[in-house]
Amino acid sequence: MMRYLIPSLFLLLLCSCEPAPEAATVNDGFPTEVPPPAAPVEVVTQPDFDTAQWTELIRLDPTFILDVRYATDSNFMEQRIYDCGRCFYRPTVARALAAAQKELRQQGLGLKMFDCYRPGPYQQRLWDVMPDARYVAHPSRGSVHSRGAAADLTLVELETGEELDLGTPYDFFGEEAYTTTTDLPDRVLRNRRTLQDVLRRHGFATIRTEWWHFNFTGPRFPLSDWVWPCP
Repeated sequence: MMRYLIPSLFLLLLCSCEPAPEAATVNDGFPTEVPPPAAPVEVVTQPDFDTAQWTELIRLDPTFILDVRYATDSNFMEQRIYDCGRCFYRPTVARALAAAQKELRQQGLGLKMFDCYRPGPYQQRLWDVMPDARYVAHPSRGSVHSRGAAADLTLVELETGEELDLGTPYDFFGEEAYTTTTDLPDRVLRNRRTLQDVLRRHGFATIRTEWWHFNFTGPRFPLSDWVWPCP
């Protein structure tokens, strides 16, 4: 009997000496599960402006296309006026523009922004270059842009970013740019009508001399000298 018992005990000792499974660790004698890898943490850039007073349009809806012309020399004065190109609005105005953008997306269209809020000091720079009230509001009177309630914009195909034909370039001074001009190709009149109808439904009004310019018809906001920071 003993000759069978001894080999069995030897095999039992060998089995009891195998290492613990790799899936567990020992902590003070108690096995614990290996924790799964931590999920990646999303880093959110904090706003560098007063969100109670201002909304940055592309934070509200990143499908807006920005082409802030006065932050370049591609404008009628051929001079850079803004230190950098960002697009801000009073929160109520920004939400109205976002609603218009949402409606346009259903047609595969969107808005490209040429000019948004214009700080008082930048309005003064414009006046210093072009002191003509026919084209630039006097800084003492101010512009609706300087109230954070005016938009210079155009229509684009969202998929390609290509601008629709609105008849003239931005900041074209002549009767072809008037919203009252009807002696234009049908596609131009159709595109202008699309732009005007959508913006009007969301609280904006056109002006006679510039098809690209829209004023918000809600509360009259005060003029502002706040200048947005540049990266």
